[in-house]
Amino acid sequence: MTLKAFRYSGNKTKLLSLYKEPPKETKRIIECYLGSGAYTLNSSLPTICYEINKSLCEMWWWLQRTTAKELHELDKFIRDEKKKAASIGKKANVKNMKLEIGPETYVRVNVCSVVVGQLSSWSIYPQNHLPISNTIECLSRIRDMEIRNESCNAYQHQENDLLFVDPPYIGTVGNYMGSKREDHEKSYQPNDTVDLVNSTSNSIIFTYGSNAEEIFPMYEWITVKKICVPNMRKGGTVDRYEKVSYIHWKEEEPINLFS
Repeated sequence: MTLKAFRYSGNKTKLLSLYKEPPKETKRIIECYLGSGAYTLNSSLPTICYEINKSLCEMWWWLQRTTAKELHELDKFIRDEKKKAASIGKKANVKNMKLEIGPETYVRVNVCSVVVGQLSSWSIYPQNHLPISNTIECLSRIRDMEIRNESCNAYQHQENDLLFVDPPYIGTVGNYMGSKREDHEKSYQPNDTVDLVNSTSNSIIFTYGSNAEEIFPMYEWITVKKICVPNMRKGGTVDRYEKVSYIHWKEEEPINLFS
C-alpha cells in the first residue's frame, strides 16, 4: 500500500511503482521539490525535503506535530462550516475561518477549487472532503522527515544520496500560490534545476511532464504513463505524458562468473 497524506496537483504516488528502485548503496533521500512528498512518504530512509513555498512548509510542519484527534476535530469543523454556508446557498470560505497557516493550507489543498491540490482558491467545494484517514496513516513517517523552507539549490553533495527531482510544471501557476498570493512558479527557472543536477554525482530520478524534452533537452527521457486530464480552460480532455530521466544512475554491474 502506498501512502498519500493529502490531495495535491501533480502528486506522483500512482507513478512510484513505475520508477527504478534506488541503488542499493543509497543512504538518504533528497526530495528537491517537496510538494506532496510522495517519494519521501513511501521510503523508510532518512530524508531531507526542500520546499520554497512557505505555506506548504507550514502545513508539513503542522502535520509533524498534529494528532489524529486534532485532525478529526478539524474535519468536523469543516463539515459544520460547509453546512452553515449551504443553508444560505453559499460555499464556505477558508479566509473567514481564522485557521493557522498549517491547517488552513491543509484545508485548501484538499477541498478548495474544482481541481483540488491547488492553492488557487479559498472556497470549499461541497463534493470535496478532507482525507483524514489517509493523513493519519502518514503521521509517523511525516514526523521523521526533515523539511527545509529553502531552495533545493542549497543542497550540498553527500555520497550515497538519491535525489528525487520533480520541479513545477511551467504553466500551472495556481499550484504555487500561497496565502499572500506569492507565485513561486513564475520565478521558477529550469536552469536552477540543471545547476542542481550538475552539483552532484549522486543518482537522480528526475520526473517531468509532456514537454520534458523541450524544457530539458540535455537529458534522456522515458515515458512512463499517458494520462487523460480535464482541460480546465477550453473544456474536454487532453493527453498528458509523465516522463522520467535517470541521471548519474549507478546501474548494478552484472556478476562475471568466469573471471
